Amino acid sequence: METPHCPRRKNFQERRRKVAWCSGIVHSFLEKPPNLQGDFSGCILLCRISAKYERISSMHNVRFKAFLIAGLLSVAALAADKDSKDSRPARGSVELGKGPGAQTSGSKVDELNNLFGKVVEAVTPSVVTITTEKKWAPQQQQFNNPLFEFFGMPQPEAPEDRSPKRNIPLGGGSGFVVAKEGYIFTNAHVVDGADIVKVGLNNKTYTAKVVGVDKKVDVAVVRIDAPAGELKPVDFGDSRKLQIGEWVLAIGNPFALQNTVTTGIVSAKGRREQMGGGDSYQDFIQTDAAVNPGNSGGPLVNLRGEVVGINSSIYTRTGGYMGVSFAIPINMAAKVAEDLIYEGKVTRGYLGIGIDNVDENLAGALGLPGTQGCLVREVMPNGPAFKSGLKNGDIVLTVEGTQVLDAPHLRNLVADLKPGSKCSFEVLRDGKKMSLEIKIGAKPDENGAQDEEMSSDYDGEDGSGGFSSSKLGLRFGSLDADARTRYEIPKDVAGVVILEVTDGSSAAETGLLEGMVVTEYKRKGDSGFQPVKQPKQLLDAVKSLNSGENIAFKVYYKGKTDLRALRAGG
Repeated sequence: METPHCPRRKNFQERRRKVAWCSGIVHSFLEKPPNLQGDFSGCILLCRISAKYERISSMHNVRFKAFLIAGLLSVAALAADKDSKDSRPARGSVELGKGPGAQTSGSKVDELNNLFGKVVEAVTPSVVTITTEKKWAPQQQQFNNPLFEFFGMPQPEAPEDRSPKRNIPLGGGSGFVVAKEGYIFTNAHVVDGADIVKVGLNNKTYTAKVVGVDKKVDVAVVRIDAPAGELKPVDFGDSRKLQIGEWVLAIGNPFALQNTVTTGIVSAKGRREQMGGGDSYQDFIQTDAAVNPGNSGGPLVNLRGEVVGINSSIYTRTGGYMGVSFAIPINMAAKVAEDLIYEGKVTRGYLGIGIDNVDENLAGALGLPGTQGCLVREVMPNGPAFKSGLKNGDIVLTVEGTQVLDAPHLRNLVADLKPGSKCSFEVLRDGKKMSLEIKIGAKPDENGAQDEEMSSDYDGEDGSGGFSSSKLGLRFGSLDADARTRYEIPKDVAGVVILEVTDGSSAAETGLLEGMVVTEYKRKGDSGFQPVKQPKQLLDAVKSLNSGENIAFKVYYKGKTDLRALRAGG
């Protein structure tokens, strides 16, 4: 009996055939995965799959098509992964980092590395950390009630300040031990303004005493009381022998990171007026060794392990390191430090002259081969140079045989000379070279009574066309045609013109200014005001004054006449 036609049974059988067909394809892939990157048999198999797929493409079962495509992609991925694993090399068969390199001798490289290591090992134990503090000062509350004051009653006492009493941290830097007695070098700006200075060494902290500070060179000496075994002094080199391009190391504590070492080369020498000039003495070593906040006061070391400088400052536009660092030459620092240790102050040589650089125009006019040397533009009255015959307009060429490079260089050279010694100077005057022997004076102390620009005991002609009076603190000269033109003084005004006023003097306190004309004067005992006709006349009047006596001037300035009274100094 013929089985009646059943559509559901027919569809079920058709699905079984499709599943069997797909299983065959998958089985073929798993038995022999095709190499999709060049296996020819794999390509044939894919063609078979494609042909069979074309045969069923007319089927309307979309879900079956999607199932078939997903299955084929999964099998292909498995095959590709299996193939990639089979193609990986055996471990150790690939040599990594075996290029030709720089073809340098390994022994020389090791020798250089060991050299740097030995330098660090030798110097680091001498490097210290310095921190500074300001003593805490309580703010006293004031009760200034006007009622208490009106009735003559005492003001009530302010309540006791019970806030925590902590010292105020100021900052810090680095330093290095220079003597077994506990002396340490650092920068003046590291300890400036500090009430308490603490030194960290070998995981111990010591309270240091400030022996002396010289802001003009930025050098300070502090001292700690530590056992001799804890102190390892550094060895000084000769900073004059440093060569541009020579390797150097900067050791310190930047950002409180102790014993940080950076390397670089000497980029330049003799950098002067890099940090604002002024009254400081500068002869910096420039290096590209990284120096950052906290490095100040640390040593700059050569490859012999010798300290050749004190790291002091950087050039920056951002506040951080930019590749330009400056160090104070150890020769300069050591001389200053010795004065601070033995005398408590720095003694410098002094000539008593005003100086300037030689520019190209002046060099050309004088027939000089270059701009080296220093122009003497002013000679202070009764100073060492004045007494030895140095004159305005002289060009100083050498000092004790050392060629003068520029004005700051001459200033440094003279400062290093011992006061009282006689030194040779070669100068150019009126186109001719000549030698002068000058007895070096002592640079007036910053806080001393003697003014740096004018001798304290001189009233007379200053050798440069003017007359000086240290009693009043002014310099004056003839009212000639040049002075009238320069200061715009009418022809009908007679007297002497003020050329310079010393800061802090009686003349300055009275308000006298350069360009004013002293027309008359009067002393105690004079019958009246005396007209001034010549500078010598006014000078004689001033010289007659005793310390504390007064003199009155009538002065002309910018169309007006005024009266000023001055008191003579000692």
